[in-house]
Amino acid sequence: MAEKQILICDKCKVEMEEIDANFSYLDRTFRHKVLRCPECGQVSLSEDLVTGRMSEVEALIEEK
Repeated sequence: MAEKQILICDKCKVEMEEIDANFSYLDRTFRHKVLRCPECGQVSLSEDLVTGRMSEVEALIEEK
């Protein structure tokens, strides 16, 4: 089993938590759990998420 990666917010110096975030693209909104600072709201997006799932959602939205 893979170890959970811990990320610390550079601004607030607190551990980032997995929290639902809203994303908007071409007037459509979708939600996805991402690492986010519980104090300032800074979001960390993994390369896998950006090039994988988000890219797929963008393509689906553009097809409509």
